[in-house]
Amino acid sequence: MGRKIYIDRSLNYNPSDIQVLFQFCHDCKSDLGINCDFSIKIVEDKVKHNIKTTAYYDPNQNMVCVLGKGRHVLDICRSIAHEMVHMMQHQTGLITGPIKDIGGFHEDQANARAGEIVKKFIYKMKL
Repeated sequence: MGRKIYIDRSLNYNPSDIQVLFQFCHDCKSDLGINCDFSIKIVEDKVKHNIKTTAYYDPNQNMVCVLGKGRHVLDICRSIAHEMVHMMQHQTGLITGPIKDIGGFHEDQANARAGEIVKKFIYKMKL
């Protein structure tokens, strides 16, 4: 499988936004120490991809799916980072059962680390 990023063509992102997303995914993977195969899908249709809020992580497929329609590229990056923190939690054995949808250790850690990773990226890229 490798590390793959899919972006729905119907989102019509400009090349510079696509480059930002690819670079962010690479940096996020490195920051979190993720070395396994995974995929990230940035999609237009929330219903078709069964997205309840803005994104989710599927541990069975090691896949992150993010709603891209109508969102700023850095907001999409935050969602990617949040879900990749869940990927890291899963890989390191921090997730042993169901997690709370709102609040609690797993969500709080994902929110905090996502904010940290995005801010670091903004400084690095001078965005």
